[in-house]
Amino acid sequence: MEIIREAHEYISNDLTEKETAEKLGISRRTLQLHLKKLEDIDPLLYNLVLIKKRKNIKVGRVRGGQNGKATPSYTQEKAISIANGIIDNSYTYEEASKVYGIPRSTIYEMVHSSYIPENTRMLLDGVAITNNKSKNAKGI
Repeated sequence: MEIIREAHEYISNDLTEKETAEKLGISRRTLQLHLKKLEDIDPLLYNLVLIKKRKNIKVGRVRGGQNGKATPSYTQEKAISIANGIIDNSYTYEEASKVYGIPRSTIYEMVHSSYIPENTRMLLDGVAITNNKSKNAKGI
């Protein structure tokens, strides 16, 4: 029976449902529906499928912090260089964005990343406080 063959394929290989479905040339949803039918056809095999699903979920949670996580588009050297430029010139993030040609949100992300040493972050906070005070004094 096709459903039993699909279940064995899923259980026997170190594949996810999606990978198994692709290998078998069916959709993931079809595979899920077939595996669900096992509950009536072969309860023991169905329990093995459930164990495999739990294992895959557990592994997915462990890898979940890494899967799909974007890597920064900048280097540590670039982040430190921009942070030092902001400190040396008392730039706001908006000004730094214009000077370096990088979006303000990326500048913010760079200077608040783990690439920046704590003492440099403290200096950046000082620049931000000073810039806010001068902004408020001007009534902006």
